[in-house]
Amino acid sequence: MPSGPGTKAKPRPDWLACREAGPRAFGRKIMTDAIFSIKHRYAERIYSGHKCVELRRTAPKTPIERAWIYETAPVKKVTGWFEPGLIYPAMDCEALLESFGEEKCLGMQIAGTKEERLLAMIEALGDKPLHAISIKRAQRIRPVELRIRPPQSWMYCMKTEKLG
Repeated sequence: MPSGPGTKAKPRPDWLACREAGPRAFGRKIMTDAIFSIKHRYAERIYSGHKCVELRRTAPKTPIERAWIYETAPVKKVTGWFEPGLIYPAMDCEALLESFGEEKCLGMQIAGTKEERLLAMIEALGDKPLHAISIKRAQRIRPVELRIRPPQSWMYCMKTEKLG
């Protein structure tokens, strides 16, 4: 692809210009939002208030005002957002279970002893340390197509007024 003084730059998507590097100023817009790819069943638990913590291997290094929820297949749309609270340092499943409990992490209760609950969480989440992002409140919106490639986990995006 040619580049240089005589070539045109590709236009950014009109409502989301995302960067993996983190918040930056583009004109007067500051990137203070993020898009999170979330499975449908977990998105439903966030909207219902049963899931109060979102878990990720990596977490935003700077505070974000709004986290847009992109539901993965079969929905493949932005269906709402949540207001993130505290972002906790990475913890293993045992620390997550002690700090938050399985209901806040997974949006459901697991029956059994502490060891059985821990094994069920490890099976559901994996054995790597995870960051916990608390969810203050969540709001469902009319589903919107994402005009960019959805993130594998999450990514920063420009603050926008067109979605919510």
